[in-house]
Amino acid sequence: MNKQLVKLPINAKIAVVGAGVAGLSFSYFLNKLRPDVQITVLDSSNRCGGYINSCIIQDGSNREVMVEKGPRTLRGASDGTVMIIDTLKALNKENTVQYIESNSEANRKFLLSVDNKLIQVPNSPGSLLKFLVSPLGKGVVPGMLGEPFREGPDHPGRDESAHNFITRRFGNEYMSKNIFSAIFHGIYAGDIKELSAKRTLGALVEMENKHGSLIRAMLHKMSKKKDNDMNKESVLSKDLKVYQQAMNRDIDELEKLRSQLVKYPMLGLKNGLETFPKALTEAITGVPNIRLLTGKSVSSFKMDKKGKLSLHLSDGEQLNDFDHLRITSNPAIISQMIEDSTLKDLLQEVQSNTVLLVNYYLPSKDVVPSFHSFGYLVPQSNENHEKLLGVIFDSVIEKNFKPLTPTAEHAFKSSDYTKLTAMLGGHYLNREGPHSVPSRSLIINAVKHAFSTQLHISDTDLDNAVWQVTVAENCLPQFKVGYDDWLIRINSLFTKDYGKHVSLGGMAFSKGPGVPDVVVDGFDDALALSKT
Repeated sequence: MNKQLVKLPINAKIAVVGAGVAGLSFSYFLNKLRPDVQITVLDSSNRCGGYINSCIIQDGSNREVMVEKGPRTLRGASDGTVMIIDTLKALNKENTVQYIESNSEANRKFLLSVDNKLIQVPNSPGSLLKFLVSPLGKGVVPGMLGEPFREGPDHPGRDESAHNFITRRFGNEYMSKNIFSAIFHGIYAGDIKELSAKRTLGALVEMENKHGSLIRAMLHKMSKKKDNDMNKESVLSKDLKVYQQAMNRDIDELEKLRSQLVKYPMLGLKNGLETFPKALTEAITGVPNIRLLTGKSVSSFKMDKKGKLSLHLSDGEQLNDFDHLRITSNPAIISQMIEDSTLKDLLQEVQSNTVLLVNYYLPSKDVVPSFHSFGYLVPQSNENHEKLLGVIFDSVIEKNFKPLTPTAEHAFKSSDYTKLTAMLGGHYLNREGPHSVPSRSLIINAVKHAFSTQLHISDTDLDNAVWQVTVAENCLPQFKVGYDDWLIRINSLFTKDYGKHVSLGGMAFSKGPGVPDVVVDGFDDALALSKT
């Protein structure tokens, strides 16, 4: 979150709280841009990578199996993804990059209907017809036909919930409850009725503001696309041009990479997405001017009259004389570090959701042959006693990955096995108050019931599988209605208390919640601080 950051003096000292991908990428970029700066990275955990966690487990025969306990893929078309892949290339890790083709079965997606049937998200006339006649298709046709003629908001410029925005534009609640709420489960683990339209649907809100209609805006965009393509001198966006110049990357190679990545709906990394934060960790660990301190929790920080910052750690240690502090923790954790009661209360207004991740692995058998796809999401219109947000078909994704570099070895063999990840909890847990995480056995039993009724997996195949349960506590900040105004107030109070000596990063303070968004934010702020 760039707030006209102070330019660091020569040989400045900076502390970075958090060694997830936000803190690591910021530190990596800042070191490349200003090798004179002394950087200290701290994390309360004994591992780096944060929410990205590619874990090696043992199956029933003591063979090693990699399971993802967090994000696993990247969207190929985003600027942040280009920066990530280019950074891996700079670190000689390009052979780890893999892609999914657009026509791959792993690019199919499903939604769970209220009758517990998986309905494919349309990608052809036939699948569109099946979707429209299913319970999920209720309200879609009249909603789309009437959308261009509907009025704008009663209070232009005022934020509203994403549910209210979708309902208002399409004239009914069905599209929000049956379709968009499922997407919000997959991205935010949140309740669409409570999340900000401006923050989560910003592009759609802007389309309505400019054209009065989403469909009219899309038609306008389609009519301009041909002219834009003909007049385009470079395939690089403005942000990527800034990145190319600042990082001294070859412009032809970067344009080639971006043109290549935009063809693919998703990318992954050999040995899991944690390959990226591990590569960053390895890169900064060998730099004399960077210290990486894991198992170190920051309890508070203070700034003296000269603008120097000191960190107080939970073990009693104190680190002093920093010129700048970068914090990538979620708002509730940051609130525990500061004394200003007004700022503390404001930070605590934003909740972060806890997600329960359940990995299922069955060797030597494919038990979901009828549903090969990326996976499925669960709308809020379903009863959903299991509190299920969605299921990812990891084995299907892995078997369809292809190496981006032709000479790279394919990471996964085509042998039969099933690897699934169920995501539960999120806003459903918030309704039950604090300390509402069920026991491991209850969580597994809930997923077993879902897999049995929704995927028709037999009791034998459920009992013979390896199960892993991970509680990703407070991992996804919730972008409540009015979030952008909340950010402005947070920025104002931090500036009042600390001038420009403290900056905030991570999912809560980036342009979006994805890994690529966090990386772009880290680069932008590192660049702003690096200028002398």
